[in-house]
Amino acid sequence: MKKYYLFAACCFFTFSVSFAQPIDSENPDCIYAKNLLGDCIIHMKKITTPFKGSAPAIEMLSSAPFIWEQAENSNNWGQADKTLSYYEDVVPGTVIIFSITNKINDVYYYRIDGVHPCALPMYEDEENAQFLKRFIFFKFTAYADKGGLFENRLDNYLYALDTHTKLLYSYGMPTDFKKVIGNNYIPLNWQAYETAPNTKEDGLKFYEYDPVGFVSLDDSYEFFKIKTNIHIYEWWYDAITVGKTMAEVKAKRFMPVINPEAERDWTVRDAKRPVVSPYRKQ
Repeated sequence: MKKYYLFAACCFFTFSVSFAQPIDSENPDCIYAKNLLGDCIIHMKKITTPFKGSAPAIEMLSSAPFIWEQAENSNNWGQADKTLSYYEDVVPGTVIIFSITNKINDVYYYRIDGVHPCALPMYEDEENAQFLKRFIFFKFTAYADKGGLFENRLDNYLYALDTHTKLLYSYGMPTDFKKVIGNNYIPLNWQAYETAPNTKEDGLKFYEYDPVGFVSLDDSYEFFKIKTNIHIYEWWYDAITVGKTMAEVKAKRFMPVINPEAERDWTVRDAKRPVVSPYRKQ
């Protein structure tokens, strides 16, 4: 059973918010109760138009036919006995020409809870390790044009979900790209922001950058005409599609920001009004 907007649940949510404690990022039930996130099944509904970068429309399901199972680490991503995954045969795509679409096959979604998937030493001390327990990290692997002339393997980071604030963060970026047909670029060799060449000099942890979106309890966000409950700020969509040359793409794509004009009130939930991180350094 998908989603979580049954009438009874909505009524309970409205009641609980009205009489809740003051909103605080240290409260796991701020914005809405953490348990309403359910199984936190990140899922791609469809690959959107290739003329806008083939960005996937992504949702977060509280329950679904998919089940997280124990998995091996994936390409230096994950930690022993903590990495989970589930498999999906195909994510439908959008028509490129005639009957050819940009669908992807053999999709494995990966998840790790409460620890950084890149095993960075800076998160190993007790204080930082404790703080990371509120985050769930996701990535996926798949094949584009499987069995075709332009087959390519994908191995992409997705988001880190803050289960307290329900905000989404990007936590890493590619250090290389492969140019493919249609002037599209496949990201390669992902690294955590804390160590990636374009960002390591910032000296920031991933959650100190501005969040890239948030998760709601209903499908009220429209991404290329696809309804979803993962709301992405426009600046982030621009960041994952920016660039028309390899040099531009390498310099600018997937870059995080600290926008001085972002909403200071991080509790605002409007895809047109990006917010600051509640963990931003002052």
